[in-house]
Amino acid sequence: MAPLYKTATAICLVALSGIRSAAVASEVYKFEEVQVDDAAYLAANLTRNGKLPVHIEEVTKDEGLVSSLQEKVKKAQTPVVQEREVTKESCEKLMVASNLKDTTFHYTFEYKDPPNYSELLQEALKAGLEVFGNKYPSEWTSIWTADAGASLAYLLWSKSTKIGCVIGKCTKGAAPDDGVLGSKEGGAEGRVSTGEASAVPAVLFCQLDPAPTKNQAPFDEEYFTGLIARTARLEDMTTDDLKAPTNDDTAAAALPTIMFAGLAAMIAAVYA
Repeated sequence: MAPLYKTATAICLVALSGIRSAAVASEVYKFEEVQVDDAAYLAANLTRNGKLPVHIEEVTKDEGLVSSLQEKVKKAQTPVVQEREVTKESCEKLMVASNLKDTTFHYTFEYKDPPNYSELLQEALKAGLEVFGNKYPSEWTSIWTADAGASLAYLLWSKSTKIGCVIGKCTKGAAPDDGVLGSKEGGAEGRVSTGEASAVPAVLFCQLDPAPTKNQAPFDEEYFTGLIARTARLEDMTTDDLKAPTNDDTAAAALPTIMFAGLAAMIAAVYA
């Protein structure tokens, strides 16, 4: 009887292994879409123009871009590897597989509700400027090769006038044609919980129009000079800081210099 029991046990183990493998194979990493509010678009414009002496185009929310980006985010998926939980690397693979990495502004972060868009874009700005350096680049290919540099160059493309943004929370769930865990794209039905205590990685995506041209300069040197000199943080800015400097402001700033130059000329004339 012993050989019979061993044979039955072996068959059961093989069957269970097969069931488990099938379940794992049916799981995918995917994005759970989270809509952004107006604070995200204000933060994007503050990143582009807040407290800067030289302005580029202001971008306005475009529903067509939002819808297009939502579809791309919802369709993104990659197979789960060895039952691994969701990580930043999972998000990275999702971005690459769905071609979102090379065609959007993107910044990966640990999701908190509600997101602090000023803080997120401040960090993205910091990372991108480290790639830019302190001198206006003579060529931009190397900037676009670095992920942080390319992402910031995309967001600061001077000719863009429209923008659409969405957040993709990285999750693990059933493949679309598997009904065991639910098959609705982007919905909670298809999501496997990563645990309340664990941080959920997510990505802020923004798509702009006109679309940036890769390897090209996103803005001119005059804008760059003001950008790297800016010390004000986005969270401390308001819509008033989006106003372009006026001629009166320029004249007021130049007045002390003119007065000093005039005084110096008078003193020189006295001692001549």
